Amino acid sequence: MKTLATFLLIFAGGELLAQANTQSGIYGAANSAKAGTISLDWVIGSLVPDRLAAFPVRLISFEGKRNNAGGADLYWKTAEETSNQGFEVQKSADGRMFQKLGWVDGSNTDAEKAYTFTDPALTNTSYYRLKQINYDGSFTISRVIVVIPENESIDHLLAFPVPSEDGRVSITLPEKTQMLNLSDVKGISLLNKTLPPDKTTIYLPASGMYLLHVRTKAESKTIKLLRK
Repeated sequence: MKTLATFLLIFAGGELLAQANTQSGIYGAANSAKAGTISLDWVIGSLVPDRLAAFPVRLISFEGKRNNAGGADLYWKTAEETSNQGFEVQKSADGRMFQKLGWVDGSNTDAEKAYTFTDPALTNTSYYRLKQINYDGSFTISRVIVVIPENESIDHLLAFPVPSEDGRVSITLPEKTQMLNLSDVKGISLLNKTLPPDKTTIYLPASGMYLLHVRTKAESKTIKLLRK
């Protein structure tokens, strides 16, 4: 009996997820990725031990970034294509449930080919992947990438004043921040807030250094605070 299994490991929303797909032959690509302290290898495609088929499409990169118009620009490259009908661009709000966003025809060339696709509506942190479909109906799923709108970027994290004279520090957070945690340098938690407001004030109880850890949907950052 043949064993046929495909797994794609992704890191999304603070969790390590696995997606499964089944089909015959070997299709897809493999790579390594790191998210925070977690390192992982991702593989797309299927392996049947007694049937080794060539990759219909060799995907060498898949990236995305927000543009100045408030949308998301997606870029990917292939090194070679065989029987490639095209790419279904898929989008998700949580990295789990994906829906079709658009379509890009394949080129079926042996040379390197660059593709682009624009999502004009980047209103929230969004996850994207490619479903590469062959003419015979078989397909592969790419790794998942995330694009973050400007208002939800961790770069919006600000603290003032630092150092603080009286222990009060005003914090500006990215929109839709998931968690805020204040601890001392020994790692003892002093304050923990889930879904905090975009602007809040925290109090440092005594002179010394503190660590403020903030986590959004797709990013996290720790900054140092100080009371004189």
